[in-house]
Amino acid sequence: MFNHDHYVPIVRWKRGEQTALSELDPKIKNKMTPLIEIPPIDWDFDNECPKKTIDDHIKNLSSQLKTSWNHSNTVFIDALQICLDDEELMTDGTHPLEYIFDILSKNEIEAIPVTGKDRGINYQKAVYSITQKYNKGYAIRLIDEDFDDIDTVIEWFVKQFNNPLEEIDIIIDYKYIDSKTPVGRMAKLVAGSLLSLPHIDKWRTLTVSGTTFPESLAEIPTGQDGRIPRLEWLIYQRLFDTKLPRYPSFGDYIISNPEYAKIDPRFMKMSANIRYTVDNEYLIFRGYSVTSPKYGKWKQTHGLCKRVVTHPKYCGETYSYGDAYIYECSNGTTGTGNAETWRSIGTNHHLTLVINELSNFHVSLIVGSQ
Repeated sequence: MFNHDHYVPIVRWKRGEQTALSELDPKIKNKMTPLIEIPPIDWDFDNECPKKTIDDHIKNLSSQLKTSWNHSNTVFIDALQICLDDEELMTDGTHPLEYIFDILSKNEIEAIPVTGKDRGINYQKAVYSITQKYNKGYAIRLIDEDFDDIDTVIEWFVKQFNNPLEEIDIIIDYKYIDSKTPVGRMAKLVAGSLLSLPHIDKWRTLTVSGTTFPESLAEIPTGQDGRIPRLEWLIYQRLFDTKLPRYPSFGDYIISNPEYAKIDPRFMKMSANIRYTVDNEYLIFRGYSVTSPKYGKWKQTHGLCKRVVTHPKYCGETYSYGDAYIYECSNGTTGTGNAETWRSIGTNHHLTLVINELSNFHVSLIVGSQ
């Protein structure tokens, strides 16, 4: 399917991320295989119940993918967040994951189911059913704890699903990596995990993912600029200093943290911010509360965008859809948007930047070896 020079972004399937994908240059899409995470159903805090049925929550997934992804490349689908209760079923009794793959197949969207040790028995049965019905294989999403007994974990999946190793994708997901973690030490841990992975040369694809993006930006004072190191990218590059039997592709959580926080909107205090990825950092341009008329609500993003375009690491208005929007907003020639808008802008820029980084990095390795 793909080699180590590929990109596997973990994409929360929300409208901001969908817009970011739809505005992405097709040449960028050629070099990536998104791992689509179906987010949990929003909670109705007033009535103490989910805002939607599971049927309503996923009924438009296929049409959304058709519009937003709109590419021949395969996508990974992980539905864990809507299947935390392993008894959850559609109204007609179908497992949600099976329903998703049935509608994707009808719309000729190539997809691969993602599973892991933390899934319930019904989820695993659904993955098995999908592999038998569509013969596309599946992906195992491993976490750090799985490597305490990795041989047993791998053996269980291989026996249960009975697919050749060449039809199985491995995604080693370190989730959140504390920004204070020493890069060299973490790179050695990741390399050690790769060396302990059984049959490393047999798997269809091999990916390592993680992020240092925090759950909260509270450590950056409102109205100020901050930065967060992209340790996941630094660690990935460091892996190529180690002799490994096989090198992985790169994955990350774009500009999100892996956790899904259940926040009561009645008490949520949101500040405007722009998340802008550069070579080894996330730059955070933070504004003030969007509920306060004093700061112009979302109109304050005009000023935030001016701070971005005057930063020495701004990539320029022609770099991506997101960069063009930031430039236009800084000049007041486009709308100031809302939280969804700025998630799409930051996501679109990030995806473009990572593809360019990966291309440059792997070319440099080839040149350096000559």
